[in-house]
Amino acid sequence: MREYQQKHLVRTLLYSRVTMVFLFVLIILLLRSIVELNNKRIDVAKLHKESETEKIDLQEKVARAKEKNQNIRTDRGFDAYVRTTYPVVADGEGVIVVYDSTGSPVTPVREDITIWEHLLLLWNKLFKHQT
Repeated sequence: MREYQQKHLVRTLLYSRVTMVFLFVLIILLLRSIVELNNKRIDVAKLHKESETEKIDLQEKVARAKEKNQNIRTDRGFDAYVRTTYPVVADGEGVIVVYDSTGSPVTPVREDITIWEHLLLLWNKLFKHQT
């Protein structure tokens, strides 16, 4: 009989409402932590993918730099690099600058200057020389 009473006591404690609520809250807390871990896993997967693309881009950039370096090591490549990077010419060469008339940033000069602009120019001429 005593054994039956102990089993009955254990069953009443396990199946009581307080125990059920406690277990339910525990399950909810565990599910919440699982969802948070899943969100972190998704974020890490995105970061991993971004780092892989960045790694590929950097490898391509290094390959282009090595190719450019190999090209600069030759005499012809060095000459082309210096001419494109710095404004230099070889002996006996000249530079011709061609301006496109339609795309030129130069604006035409106005011929009609107002009296106030004449006075301002005169004022600037008179007092610029004295300082």
